[in-house]
Amino acid sequence: MAKVTFSKLKLVKKNEINTIQINGVDIEVKQYLPVEDKLGIIERVLQNSADANNFANPIKMEVFLYLEIMYNYTNINFTEAQKKEPVKLYDLLEENHIFTEVISAIPEDEYNYLVDSTDEIIKQYYKYRNSAYGIMENITKDYKDLDFDATEIQKKIGNKENVEFLQEVMEKLG
Repeated sequence: MAKVTFSKLKLVKKNEINTIQINGVDIEVKQYLPVEDKLGIIERVLQNSADANNFANPIKMEVFLYLEIMYNYTNINFTEAQKKEPVKLYDLLEENHIFTEVISAIPEDEYNYLVDSTDEIIKQYYKYRNSAYGIMENITKDYKDLDFDATEIQKKIGNKENVEFLQEVMEKLG
């Protein structure tokens, strides 16, 4: 089998855009997003989707994934103030069916790839975190932080001025 050089393929980067109208305004929707951008989306969704117990919250996952789609696939410019209130922004876009319109303008395989990849990476991340190895890694990290804090406390208690202050406080407390 004869090898062919890659450059002979003369591949070109396609920057295809689909234009839709929302309330009389032309909105450009990218048809493909580079993998590096998709990885950034997935990373931000993972960071923002954890609940108070550090588990993936499916509602937060949807909110942040859909907002990331808007930020990355469209030419709609959102202010920093709007981005600081993601739940309000999501609700406004959802109530006006903007997500539906934008998502329908993205090729189905492109959209499904992003959603499926996001779901899979988040599942794998939490599977790892809850594995024996992940738990041991967290314990080790927590222990290192605890050791550092204990060392700092020991230094502060060893300081003559701090000991005198502590004795004074104890005397006043009785």
